[in-house]
Amino acid sequence: MLAKHYYMKMRTVISLSFVSLFAVVLIQLGGMLYAYHAQKKEAEQSLNSNFWMAFTETVDNLVNNLPYPDGTMAILTYHPNPKYKRLSRNEGNERTSQQAAQVLQQVYGVKEIPLATLDSVLHNKLRKRDIDGDLTVERINAGTGEVLESTNPAISLQSFSTVVSDAAFTYKARGEAVRAIVSFPLKEFGKRILLLSLITLVLLGVSAGALVSQLKSLFRQRRSLQEQQQSFYQLAEEMSQPVSGIKQKIAQAAWGEIEAQSHVLFEKTDGTLAQARTAEQERKVGRRVSLKTVSIASLAGVFLLMAVWSGYLYHITSQRIKWQAEEQLEEAFYQETDHHRYPLFSDANPGYKKANMVSDSVTPYVDRFMKELYKLYLTKGYRYRINALFVVHIYNKFDESFRMKMAYDAQDTINLNSRMPIPFSLHYADSTFRSNLSETGFPHRADIHWFRHPSEELMLYTGSPSVGFWDIPTKLIPLDRDSTTCIRAVVRSPQISVAAATWRMQVPMLVTFLFVCICVVFQIRMLRAQRRLEQFQKDFTYSMIHDMKSPLQSVMMGAHVLASGKLADKPEKVSHYKQAMEDECEHLLTLSNRVVMLTQIDRGELELHKEEVPLRPLLQDISEKFQLKAVKKVLFEIDCEEECTVYADAFCLREVLSNLVDNAIKYSKEEVTITLSGERTKDGSIIKVRDNGIGIPLREQHKIFGKFERVVSGSQKTGASGFGLGLNYVLQVVDAHDGVVKVESVEGSYSEFTMHF
Repeated sequence: MLAKHYYMKMRTVISLSFVSLFAVVLIQLGGMLYAYHAQKKEAEQSLNSNFWMAFTETVDNLVNNLPYPDGTMAILTYHPNPKYKRLSRNEGNERTSQQAAQVLQQVYGVKEIPLATLDSVLHNKLRKRDIDGDLTVERINAGTGEVLESTNPAISLQSFSTVVSDAAFTYKARGEAVRAIVSFPLKEFGKRILLLSLITLVLLGVSAGALVSQLKSLFRQRRSLQEQQQSFYQLAEEMSQPVSGIKQKIAQAAWGEIEAQSHVLFEKTDGTLAQARTAEQERKVGRRVSLKTVSIASLAGVFLLMAVWSGYLYHITSQRIKWQAEEQLEEAFYQETDHHRYPLFSDANPGYKKANMVSDSVTPYVDRFMKELYKLYLTKGYRYRINALFVVHIYNKFDESFRMKMAYDAQDTINLNSRMPIPFSLHYADSTFRSNLSETGFPHRADIHWFRHPSEELMLYTGSPSVGFWDIPTKLIPLDRDSTTCIRAVVRSPQISVAAATWRMQVPMLVTFLFVCICVVFQIRMLRAQRRLEQFQKDFTYSMIHDMKSPLQSVMMGAHVLASGKLADKPEKVSHYKQAMEDECEHLLTLSNRVVMLTQIDRGELELHKEEVPLRPLLQDISEKFQLKAVKKVLFEIDCEEECTVYADAFCLREVLSNLVDNAIKYSKEEVTITLSGERTKDGSIIKVRDNGIGIPLREQHKIFGKFERVVSGSQKTGASGFGLGLNYVLQVVDAHDGVVKVESVEGSYSEFTMHF
């Protein structure tokens, strides 16, 4: 029955442990997939941005290599729209570049957009953004999706770790387009996310495994102790009749029989002890590796990795916030340049635009196309936006977006050609910047600093002039060609934004943290339980030696001495030996009778012979008996009227009171005062046993009535032995009388047991 209970409990604990671990693994995997998706989406956005810059740069370079003089308007593009929907600068640039690519092939004899050049330009741009995956640029049929040409055919679009850019038409009439594909090696992804997750999961698994093994060890230890207790129970029960026989034979002076009988009982007791010690040694030898060490090391590793995870999540999210702020700062810089400074420049320099017109330097295609556009406007009323591409025999390197290139060109025009200085308007830029942030849902404040570079001497600023530890500064935007003055934005303490952006990853982190905390709590509880069981086993073994083995050894040795006849002429010593042997037998009989009675109570076989027992004479008799045999100074105080009686089994009542008095003497210091009181009430009788001993700790008061439970702190202070059956016996007997027993105690002051019959 015990084994069945043990295995059911073990199976429940192990099942719960692995179910919890499986749930953590699933949540962690979900977090990994989300992190991967977020990384992939971020890489896709970066790829698109850099792809369009590379495509524009490649097309622009083809225009610059046309055989016409510098400044010749070679290609004219337009964006017809009946509703005249305003396109952003980047969208307009994308349309312009695609139309230019087609015109280059249709009109100027360029065979195809060179994929190798586009691949090289894009690769360099991606490397600057720390995107190190394998790259391929493909020419495709946009209608069918067929790949016509590729710079790296080994890269598959179907791969799990690939991201694909938008398709840019190179010849829309034929459906030809180009696109870029980046394949991230799994090791690259694993270096940042997968590796951390896998190590975390492995350590969690090791921790859970170590905890389960430790639980199994704890249950085995508990089962071993329970088996030892059962063996003692059986031994004590079997000892009742032989010890009674030994006590009778002492009066008959049958020393040889007494020695033989006590030797048999001694061997049984010693065998029970040896079996318990062997089981303990096997348990210690079988545990070669300290499960506690493995578990603690694993949990510490998980905490460390969680700290790394947190740092990594904060880093990538703050980078995303930084890029978002930089995007909005660039837009604010462009608007300030294009909508504020350039109109002021135009008003202040009315002759500049006319002096720099190059309308007479155009290719025949441009001249013809401009006339066609004019006819389209006259006949259909279409409104459109015209973009012109000029031949400039240099390699235009677009390391910035088209919007920033336009802003820098306009700024250079203003700075180099204006009759009077037109300063950058920090107020206009800040207002636009904050408005842009608000539109994107950016929840936190960001200021703009205008300073000298590289001294970083602050010239003007909005908000606070300082940059805090948790603040995120953006990249610099120069306000002149020499970059002697620059602006930047400072995002203020974006922790809430980071938390809002990473909550999906924080949920598995929180679950993992809770799992680890639960493991730590279990670890602490198991360590305490193991120490308690080890101490309990030591105390139990000591009690067997002190309360069973030593009395039997004393009886056996006394019988041997008396049988030898050496004390035949010394009647006083013979009497002393006989008295000592009788006391030891009485001790063993008390223990055995207590076990037998507990067994009868457990089986429902206890027969009580209730009667009205005079209480005061019983209390006086018990006090006199204990005063005679006490090894320390004991003072009894009796508070009970002569006519007070208790309706109970006289033998059981005496045993219960004797046990409480014996405990009061055991668990006390050098001197003890014991107060025995009793009174008759309307619904029965109340008996109290109070002492001024060491008391019982509050944390242990709830368990002192349990079978084989002992107050460990008390036994350590007083050196008292025992099996922890006494108070359980008191509880069971009082309960069999339909009574109630309670304890009130203050550690270091007193203990009072109250029984209501």
